[in-house]
Amino acid sequence: MNPEKLAKLQSQVRTGGKGTPRRKVVKASKPVAKEDPKLASTLKQLNVQAIPDVDTINIFKNDGKVLGFNAPRLSANLEANTF
Repeated sequence: MNPEKLAKLQSQVRTGGKGTPRRKVVKASKPVAKEDPKLASTLKQLNVQAIPDVDTINIFKNDGKVLGFNAPRLSANLEANTF
């Protein structure tokens, strides 16, 4: 086999730099749903507690549109009137 052609084929299957395994298909990683660390620290400072068993939240806007959220994670601090 021609060395130039072989080098061209090898460069096409490598997904990373030197020393990475050769793969025919680049597999996309699935994003992990994780909470933002900055948001988590702010919620901790506000001393909020999670409110379980909330199925749906509907927010009615002035123009008649409705924003709907299914299975939201709701947190509140009732003493400070913070939701």
